[in-house]
Amino acid sequence: MYNQEVYSPQGTINESNQKKFQQQLLSFINNTKNRDILVDFQQVEFVDGSGLVALVNAYNEAKNQSKNFYLFNVSPSVKMIFEISQLDKVLGIREFNYDRITDNDPLAA
Repeated sequence: MYNQEVYSPQGTINESNQKKFQQQLLSFINNTKNRDILVDFQQVEFVDGSGLVALVNAYNEAKNQSKNFYLFNVSPSVKMIFEISQLDKVLGIREFNYDRITDNDPLAA
């Protein structure tokens, strides 16, 4: 079995839901014993600055726990946001899909 966990947010990550997204993503990181944290952005339509802050905080927490943090299935429009902010150089953005182990929706009601 792979040493990874997949987290799958949906929709828009912005100021209105950033706190919930960050809390759930940090909880996900803290509760997994797996080394690789994979965030599947396939269902994410938009990320604003507050969403980027949440992702950087999650990345830092993963690194503090000696875990790898990757984003994958990032749409071209969302990837452009990472490129403009130059976070594509910090966050591990991958072009390929890992085998899914779990399916979590952090923004579900």
